[in-house]
Amino acid sequence: MNYWDNHMGDDAGAANYMKSYGEGPGSQTRFMIANFINDGESVLDVGCGPGWNLEHFMEHGPKVKAYRGLDYSERFVRVANKRTAKNGNFKFRLGDARELKEPDKSWDVVILQDVLEHTNGYEKPMAEAMRVAKKRIIITFWRAMRGRGDGDQINDDGDDGWGATYEQYKWEKFLDSLGVHWMSDEIEGNRRHLFYIIDKEEPHGGI
Repeated sequence: MNYWDNHMGDDAGAANYMKSYGEGPGSQTRFMIANFINDGESVLDVGCGPGWNLEHFMEHGPKVKAYRGLDYSERFVRVANKRTAKNGNFKFRLGDARELKEPDKSWDVVILQDVLEHTNGYEKPMAEAMRVAKKRIIITFWRAMRGRGDGDQINDDGDDGWGATYEQYKWEKFLDSLGVHWMSDEIEGNRRHLFYIIDKEEPHGGI
């Protein structure tokens, strides 16, 4: 078992994770994510947890044509598949954000929601998301980023728990280096979230 399997304690805890924080289907954060996905697009949800994004899409839209949820936790994958069995071909599988077993440009949209804080560095998961995404990458951070010059704070213990807080200026310079168009936004809901949207179809240049 990894950090997340142990952290949840049992399947009941995993099934309700984030909902107890006010971040379940219908939350402001998930509406914000949905705003950047169009009807008929395919979605790869990396670090999907117990599957709240899919439930939100099924209830509130968009009407995605294909969806796959990936998570590092066997417990999350198990409870997500059990709870969303009614959704047919929309399945959840084990996966690692740093090594996606997906073909190049195989998904219109890739979601990394509150994931990069737990990967002890963002370079590898971002390289994989850029490789797999055809149109868009949606990234959120819920932990406050560090100020300019403070550097990254990374707990590289190999456990992928509460691993990292990144310097915002350095992170945004990294986005510029990808040669793609990106924009950012912030919402103050139950928990403050920073949003970054990478649009691979737009010319280079951050907003």
